[in-house]
Amino acid sequence: MARTSEAAQEAENAAVSSAVVVSAVTAEPMATAMPEPTAEPTAEPTAEPTPEPTAEPTPTAEPTPTAEPTPTAEPTPTAEPTPTVEPTPTAEPIPTTEPTPTAVITAATPASNVYLTVADQGSHPALMSLESDGLFHGEDCMTRGQFCLLLTALLDGLPEGTDCPYPDVTKESEAYSAITSLYLAGLLEETAGETFAPGQYAAREWVADILVRLASCLSGTEQTRVQTLGVEVASGATSESGAVRSENELLRRDELAVILVRLAGRNEAIDEDALFFTGNIPEDMDTDSWAWAYVTDALTEGAVETAEPGVHRLYGWLYAAWDDGTVMRDMDYGVWTFGLDGKYTTGSDELDEYLAQTLEESGANDLPEQQEALAAVYLYIKENFEYLVMAEDMTTEDVGTTGWEYARALRFFQNGGGTCYGYSATFGILARLLGETAYIVAGQVNQFYGAHSWVVIPEDGIDWIYDVELEDTRSERHGDLELFHIQNYTIYNYWYEPDR
Repeated sequence: MARTSEAAQEAENAAVSSAVVVSAVTAEPMATAMPEPTAEPTAEPTAEPTPEPTAEPTPTAEPTPTAEPTPTAEPTPTAEPTPTVEPTPTAEPIPTTEPTPTAVITAATPASNVYLTVADQGSHPALMSLESDGLFHGEDCMTRGQFCLLLTALLDGLPEGTDCPYPDVTKESEAYSAITSLYLAGLLEETAGETFAPGQYAAREWVADILVRLASCLSGTEQTRVQTLGVEVASGATSESGAVRSENELLRRDELAVILVRLAGRNEAIDEDALFFTGNIPEDMDTDSWAWAYVTDALTEGAVETAEPGVHRLYGWLYAAWDDGTVMRDMDYGVWTFGLDGKYTTGSDELDEYLAQTLEESGANDLPEQQEALAAVYLYIKENFEYLVMAEDMTTEDVGTTGWEYARALRFFQNGGGTCYGYSATFGILARLLGETAYIVAGQVNQFYGAHSWVVIPEDGIDWIYDVELEDTRSERHGDLELFHIQNYTIYNYWYEPDR
């Protein structure tokens, strides 16, 4: 055993010495002939770097854990701002605002069946009426309830309902059904449950909004026409000046007449001359007013026809029409002279005023029959004037002459009477105003051929005589002479040269 251990010891020493030799050999540079040992060290260093870089890219797969930023989809929790859909709670105001009426319009499907009534040319219904005093009052305003009544008269296809959605519109209201129908048709902006204020005056913006809503129910040219009208109402283009106005401005009755006539489609066919003679012109509206033709058309019930040629008693005065129905203006026609406004005139505003007052006070304007109207004027002169000889009336007029009538008539009114020339001039001009072809004569009477004046009105080939002065001055002595509408030689011999 001791031997064995010695041998082992020797082997170990030999191994150590050989190891020393090896390290010594490798330390020398010239020992390149020993490839095997150099391969070992080369393999060791190259093996070491190779695993380290390649192992580190594998950790670059750890950036794939930077896909953990894909857990930056945790910003998807920033979609928690999408809970800023809390603005949907801002939809809570929507129930309270006007969008709710749009819900009303959508719900009111019958609105699509609403259409305008186009009156045929033969019927021509009235669209408005005079006030209770018989006047139009164009400068006054109209209430919202009244407008609803007038509008529904122009519409067909409106839904019917029994319960008005507005608490301040009672069944006793004249406009109850109209307001209910317009609401169901989606034409009113007020929400159900709100107040409607039917007695409040209609404002421009409110009417314009209804027209625009109505246009959405129509189609084609009607839709365009009504929509254009709504825009013009809002801007004030349908008003007197045509200037842009405040949306909250109240609409006057004369402008509402314009709106209704245009809605009815009658503005294109307005014939001012025909309306002048056959239309219903209100007493409180002059024909030089900006809206007179629209107002007259809106008030006229029945067809508006072309006037017959000749003279016409209208509105307490006299006018004349040509063969085509147009108004005669600024010209002489027969025994009449017509001014630029178409009225018969004496050329004196003062005298014209006296004549108009006499027609009114005598009641002649209310008597359509000519003879009755003439008699009323004749008796008015006899009973309200007296025979007077003023200094300027001392002279007589030459037989057969004319041109003195207006001056004599004016002095007759101013003085409260005059001579036979004043009597005849005044009655003759009034007879002309009533449409009679009256000749005022300067002639002579009886066998002594005394200067005298009277009126002749030809009829059916006979010259009828009217002598109000002799009737007035001599009836006391001779009784009622009845010199109204008599033939010559009935009582006196009237000698004259007829002015034809």
